[in-house]
Amino acid sequence: MRKNKKITVVIAIAALAIIILAVFAAVQNHFRKDKPSDDGTQADSGQFLTAVYLQKDDGNSLFVNLEAEYPFTGTIPEGELYDEEGGKIKEQDLMNGDVVNIYGNGIMAQSYPAQYHGITKIERTEQANQKYIQEYGHYLDELFPEKDPAQLPCLNVCYTDELASVAVMIPEASGYTWTYEENGESTTITTDAPHILQTEPTEVTKLSEPMTMELEFDEKPESVQILSWDDSLLGEYQDSTAGIPEGTSVEVQKNEKGNPEFTAQPGCVYLVQGQWGNGAVDYGFRVSAE
Repeated sequence: MRKNKKITVVIAIAALAIIILAVFAAVQNHFRKDKPSDDGTQADSGQFLTAVYLQKDDGNSLFVNLEAEYPFTGTIPEGELYDEEGGKIKEQDLMNGDVVNIYGNGIMAQSYPAQYHGITKIERTEQANQKYIQEYGHYLDELFPEKDPAQLPCLNVCYTDELASVAVMIPEASGYTWTYEENGESTTITTDAPHILQTEPTEVTKLSEPMTMELEFDEKPESVQILSWDDSLLGEYQDSTAGIPEGTSVEVQKNEKGNPEFTAQPGCVYLVQGQWGNGAVDYGFRVSAE
């Protein structure tokens, strides 16, 4: 059963990779340069695109590029959100179907939906366009479906290098204890997982020097701890956990989006231990040295 599950996961990841590449190719060609103002200067630094803002009743939201028709998420910059008259508004003033011009550095993370971390300014140009809600509202249902109560939180490890912003999905948890309620009954599920050094963790990237990485969960944890080991220890303890050294604690901070971030070192294996009200989940990955 577990082998079949792994095959299914591999197929799903391959399909997702194809979608991500297709979206990324479209993304690169659909930013426009700022329009000159009357005095000949640029209206704003960076590039801009026109999108529709879509929001579910539960608060989940995203944008859809109206030219290339791909969905993406992004952080709305504090103090740089404007209405049709140029007046400042707050994020809660945005409504489902609002059309906006989004300014920024034009760098989209290679994920699905795409992720725009470099937004610098948003201007609303139209409110509650019903046509766009009907045309693109399906993205909300596809990307934010009603969650199975037994489903564990998902993790993407995000970073930005000289080429692009990247989000790497960690395909499955390495260990967990999770309690959920369904039909009025409480159920607890636990897995007896091998130690991270006895596995083949997902490789996030190869580094020649330290890099800041962000942990993006689809459900924010109450707390996060990270332990690390030298990746030369992988495969050294296949027969027994006896002698496995304790992991080194890694400093974790929250960024402006409220997500945990840390400094990844080349040649390390990382174990992320997240804590939620429903339980605890571990995720493992590797950052190799170039």
